[in-house]
Amino acid sequence: MLENLESWSLQIMNPSADYHNTAKAEDQVLEELGDIDLEGKNDKTENVEGQSSFPLDVQEAVLTRCSLKTLLRFKSVSKSYYGLIKSKRFIMEHMKHSVETNTNLNLILTHTVCPVSESEESWYGQLFIGSLDTTNTLSREIPLRKIDQPFTDWEQGTDTPFIGSCNGLIALRNSSGSIAVHNPSTKENYHITSFWLGEFDVRDDVCDGFGYNPVDDDCKLVRMIQRRGNTKRTEIRVYSFKEGYALDYETEKPFYLGSSCADACFSNGRLYWLVASGPQEDVQDLILSFDLSTAQISSGKIPIDTSGDVYAVFLFPFAGSICVSCVDDGHGSFCQIWQLKDTVNDKKKATVSWERLSFRKNGVFGDGCDFVKPLAYSKCEDKILVDTYNGENEAWNLYWYDQIDKLGHGPISINNVPNGPRDSATCIETLISFREIDDEEAESSSEEEEKEVMLSLDEYEKRQKRREVEEKDLTKG
Repeated sequence: MLENLESWSLQIMNPSADYHNTAKAEDQVLEELGDIDLEGKNDKTENVEGQSSFPLDVQEAVLTRCSLKTLLRFKSVSKSYYGLIKSKRFIMEHMKHSVETNTNLNLILTHTVCPVSESEESWYGQLFIGSLDTTNTLSREIPLRKIDQPFTDWEQGTDTPFIGSCNGLIALRNSSGSIAVHNPSTKENYHITSFWLGEFDVRDDVCDGFGYNPVDDDCKLVRMIQRRGNTKRTEIRVYSFKEGYALDYETEKPFYLGSSCADACFSNGRLYWLVASGPQEDVQDLILSFDLSTAQISSGKIPIDTSGDVYAVFLFPFAGSICVSCVDDGHGSFCQIWQLKDTVNDKKKATVSWERLSFRKNGVFGDGCDFVKPLAYSKCEDKILVDTYNGENEAWNLYWYDQIDKLGHGPISINNVPNGPRDSATCIETLISFREIDDEEAESSSEEEEKEVMLSLDEYEKRQKRREVEEKDLTKG
């Protein structure tokens, strides 16, 4: 049995393994682990020749490489596995591995007010999600489902309340100003009903951001407001999920949010916004950085000349960093996509360096492609999932961009998604919970949770018995 377990474990840990074969291997590992008493009362991992038992650290390494769906099943194997999978240490290790290997990744599509489109179609607050792990890069379809999000009180014409994603969580807001953080994998919600204390005018410029501070191990929500008629002063409120309260800041740094300022993008402990250097600027020309650990604000010029044919600039996360792109009237062969490589802050100024990504758009993503947004690498990192916009026919299409032959494979079919302007993002699958659980607490399950585990084990044993009966019948036949 150990030889089989080792073979299947290596298959799961292989980063280039086919998804369907990996899923089959996970099922086989689960069947074998169902015969292992991990509490040590009846250890069947040691055979009659006296071979050593399957090491627990290797078992944990195997679990770290499993999909979230499989981990939810593995919780029913034993109390030891149940406690391990619920522990914060394991959840963070699993998330770290997912990020490093481009696995357990979901695509999210939302409605947005798009500066390059005049469409007035509404998604009525709907968000859609689909797994990229189950999608072969040769496939022309990504199955999507509607996210059962906590806010449903949306009126016709309003955009989807998507602020951003971080560590497998997505931040949302509703029309009354409430904010919720939602885990699409576990369906768990965390509501902040009174995030901003005090009134603000609908004509005030407001933008939000959601990110993670690795120094304090804390998710944070940030809102910036510039009052109408007093844009030289910016009010900032930072909510700590770990502490359960907010702190207020102010800054008089010279930048302007404007009515078109989008919500922030998160990367490496910082939130980033596109802002304008002057009140008369039609297009944002600065990138604003907010350090979630120190609350320090810095800004720098973006590498795109906005004084020419550029009429819209976009900021988005990609490959663990931040990218800026634009839509212009130049009709050039290559997209202007720049990736932020480094930000060095000191008391006097911030130094920002950029690197241009080469994406040819003419003839690669169909005719008339105006905008290309890279979203995520494939599991083998030979292809990049990109979202594109065609201004001639008001169409958004997804493609797999092959980095070797420099061609776009698509468009990819996405069913049951409304038409109209959209935004796209990625979000990893995670077991992160909003209720703080330490490793000792995870080891001791509540009575109700234990009942759920035992019921799952009963179902598993019944399935095993049915399979044994079926095998005997086949043998007799």
